[in-house]
Amino acid sequence: MKKSRVLNGVVLLSSMFLLLTACSSGETKKAEKKSDTAQNAKVELSIDEGEYIIPDGESVDDNTGFLALNIKLKNKTDEKLDVSSADFSLYGEDGEKVSSEHVYDSKGKFKLLSSESLSEDKSFTKPLVFEVDKDAEYELHYEPTDYSDGEKAKGVELKLNTKKYTDNTKAVENLVKQYIATVFYDSDDNEESKLKLSNNLEEERKAFKEDGITILKKGFTNYDASNDEVGKIIAQIQASNAEKAQVTYRFKEFFPEAATIYIRPEVVKLQKTDKEAIINQFNEENKGKYSDYASAQRDAEKYLIQELPAKFKEATIHTPDDMNGEGYRVDLEKKDDKWSINSANDSQNYTFKSLKSSFRGGLKE
Repeated sequence: MKKSRVLNGVVLLSSMFLLLTACSSGETKKAEKKSDTAQNAKVELSIDEGEYIIPDGESVDDNTGFLALNIKLKNKTDEKLDVSSADFSLYGEDGEKVSSEHVYDSKGKFKLLSSESLSEDKSFTKPLVFEVDKDAEYELHYEPTDYSDGEKAKGVELKLNTKKYTDNTKAVENLVKQYIATVFYDSDDNEESKLKLSNNLEEERKAFKEDGITILKKGFTNYDASNDEVGKIIAQIQASNAEKAQVTYRFKEFFPEAATIYIRPEVVKLQKTDKEAIINQFNEENKGKYSDYASAQRDAEKYLIQELPAKFKEATIHTPDDMNGEGYRVDLEKKDDKWSINSANDSQNYTFKSLKSSFRGGLKE
């Protein structure tokens, strides 16, 4: 009997402990949720993720940026609720008000909160953009500006730290660098990225080299060069660019689902190699050897093909002639958590065709 009472006591204490733990855990979860939401009798406000963007025409640095917050607002009343972007403001630690920015993306995929009409117990999630310090405390305020009942409605406030939000601009820029290194330089020396490209880099690398060989072979009309012979020239162009090229990158715009980046390369150019010097050297070495012009032309081209790789080893880099001051415009799109570089070979994507041409020594399709 005594043992039974002791066991019953242990069981009772254990049950009480589990109950208290469950209650404590529930309270913690509620507290955590409460820190991510703010509400009153009429609305519930929360932030459903956020990310740094770069609007067209804007520049950012390591300290400041444009934060796109996905604002979620729920109507808790039994009446229609009209909501406007003017109802929301951000306040810094010094109490200074930060109004939302009017931004748009050229692809039309980023739709800012403008005005919404919420029915009973319904909610919406739309982004608002604020220019902020990237490591600071702010308060998001919702204060209705439409007083349908004639009285100023009480607003809600939500604390947030801008440090917790993701800035993917550098990671996406690294994806572009990875593409250029793999496809244009024929290099496997790439840093691992937390983001992924959906482009088939191996297929595009193979096509870039094969297209370069095909285009370059058309430039030789007297000697029927093999793919291997011309391929050595293309391979050296790629190797020289991998060693010497200087490339700068600047986002025209960056949004969660689409981006446009300017790529400005300085690369080796076939046009700048001294082909005339190679032909003159051939003529000096073969004076009086040929009795017919056609044979001389054929062997001169063969000699040129053999000597060009060495010339590209010594080549200096130059800015492409067809590039404007900003560089070549390249579009990217995010789908299924992967980014894709628009490398389509069509007339609508002419700037990318020019970019490819610049990295193959100026050879145009």
